[in-house]
Amino acid sequence: MDRTSAEVRASAGHPIIDADGHMLEVLDATYPYLRESLGAPRFQAWLDRGPIAKLSQRPRTPEERRRTRTPQGAWWGTQTVNVRDRATATLPALLHERMDEIGLDYTVLYPTNTLLTCAERDDDLRQGLCRGFNEFYADVYGEFRDRMTAAAMIPMHTPAEAVAELEHCKAIGIKVVCFPEGVPRDFDEVPGDDCSPWLIPGQRTWFDSFGLDSPFDYDPVWAACERLGYAATFHGGLTVRPGLHFSTSSYVANHIGQFAAEMYPLAKNLLLGGVTTRFPALPFVLLECGVSWGMQLLADTIEHWEKRNIDAMQLLDPARLDKDALGQYYRAYAGKLADLIDGDVYDLVQKFPIHGSVPADPDEFSAMGISSSQDIVDRYVDSFYFGVEADDRGVVTAFLPTNPKGATLKTVLGSDIGHWDVTDIASVVAESAAMIDKGVLDAAQWRHVVCDNPIEMFTKLNPSFFDGTPVEPHITEAARARRG
Repeated sequence: MDRTSAEVRASAGHPIIDADGHMLEVLDATYPYLRESLGAPRFQAWLDRGPIAKLSQRPRTPEERRRTRTPQGAWWGTQTVNVRDRATATLPALLHERMDEIGLDYTVLYPTNTLLTCAERDDDLRQGLCRGFNEFYADVYGEFRDRMTAAAMIPMHTPAEAVAELEHCKAIGIKVVCFPEGVPRDFDEVPGDDCSPWLIPGQRTWFDSFGLDSPFDYDPVWAACERLGYAATFHGGLTVRPGLHFSTSSYVANHIGQFAAEMYPLAKNLLLGGVTTRFPALPFVLLECGVSWGMQLLADTIEHWEKRNIDAMQLLDPARLDKDALGQYYRAYAGKLADLIDGDVYDLVQKFPIHGSVPADPDEFSAMGISSSQDIVDRYVDSFYFGVEADDRGVVTAFLPTNPKGATLKTVLGSDIGHWDVTDIASVVAESAAMIDKGVLDAAQWRHVVCDNPIEMFTKLNPSFFDGTPVEPHITEAARARRG
């Protein structure tokens, strides 16, 4: 890279906003907050047991992993040689001091060492941990609010607990909240040997992504986000999604595509469940997952609607099959098959596996309230924002002229500072800007990624989000220019 990140920022002519950095929390420093939120006995019990993340990574031999199919988790996951960066990810004062060097006007920091908190099964423990950690974020990072904010974790096992914590976060001055991408649920009835082949015999849990087929109505949560001025951001790692990781020996194999795999079902459920239709003003932010899969999901949804909307499905209604006409074809062309066919042709056709049971509502797009493919594009593009990292060439798919209806998907820069894949925090912005030099993006497209989209995302429901930050003068000037 010919330019430093500071030089990129100086010449950009607009702010550069990091929508997804990470903090390396010192867990011991959170203990006073957890003791207060949990109460001394419950806190001590949690301390004795240890966090889920610690328990899930206990040492196992290769043979034990093979026998139990325990996936290989992350190892050597933080910087050691680059001591300054290691300290920067932990100490907000040092990060604040380095922001100009890093080339960022503002950053949003997500958890690292407190990940999996939303996966706690015990209601009181989960809610108390989230509250205590969020108090820690607000207190420790609040004094640096002009350049950064820490994202609070919102438990989502029930809508009520989520709304309660959203209200609490607003009361303590938190500006960004983060949801898990779903919740594991217990089956009402454990499937037996005669279960659907898509289930594992004896399987006890399924994964609820809050929209389609959820046992709870999460609309009160989305309504609370709108009322309180929060974008609904989602980050992988807040919960556990069984079945996602498969390799007992390779963390790399387990990590590649992990976040896209986590966010794909979430986006589908929110879209097909009509959530983006009912809450068109609410930004749904899918972080650290890239965008190329998002373009494919949009295209696939449109293609399915074109062939399986309620009117198009009339061409597939078994009741409309002309039994006599089909019989004529069989009689004329069956050849050797005629000797193999025994019984009524129509009855045979009805037995084909393709004719499964009809759902209660045969219009599978009814919750979306759509009448055209353009409606799908509108409900998708206007609602979803996709986090892309500095070196992600897949960002180009957001801007392809071949996208459905010429749609441009909304992408935002996620630096991922604080994690193993960022070897030099001060190089991230320069690496992102290099996408222009490589011909992946043009300058206007890059500006959307690092400036325009994150500003829109955070100010859509909270116009004062960037007040008191270096981004504020840019927003004021842009507003003045629009007024003429």
